[in-house]
Amino acid sequence: MLGQASVVHSALELPDAIEDPAGTSNQEQAGPIVGSGADIVRIVEKNLIGFRVYDLSFNGDGAAPSFDVKSYRGDRIWNTVVDATTRQIVRSAMVMSTSDLHGEDRRNIDDFKRSRMALSEAIAIAEKYGPGNAISAGLHHAGGRLVFVVVVVSNGELKEIVIRADRDKRGRRLDTENPVSDGALRAPA
Repeated sequence: MLGQASVVHSALELPDAIEDPAGTSNQEQAGPIVGSGADIVRIVEKNLIGFRVYDLSFNGDGAAPSFDVKSYRGDRIWNTVVDATTRQIVRSAMVMSTSDLHGEDRRNIDDFKRSRMALSEAIAIAEKYGPGNAISAGLHHAGGRLVFVVVVVSNGELKEIVIRADRDKRGRRLDTENPVSDGALRAPA
């Protein structure tokens, strides 16, 4: 089973540099269509061998829209900037040691290291059930479990989709009968 995804409609406004892929936004279109967030994560993991991405965020400030991608390798945290239009890595730099993390950040990374689910997989699920393109994704805890919170642009609106990161011993996604919020979507088997 692929588990559960819950959708929360957000009152947030779309960033100025994002075009609505469906062409339904009333906002003036100011930038390129942002493609799959899962693709951005895969680009970083393919080009930076051994890196595991745990956070994605769209940055529409400045002349060229980009994605900030946080990852770790070994005991180091890295930040990589990917141009949203060309899909090219602009720069990548080590920003801290994982031992410098504290509190919730440390717990999230420790749990993610034990998780078998990749952020790109969670984003792909969210983009399918959003439906739309992810502009942000990260780690959180809900009900004592690690979840991925993915923000998807869908029909001119931002939707927050929560993907459970649990898997059973055989690597299958768990699908427990936990209640999900109104508007929730359950991923099929």
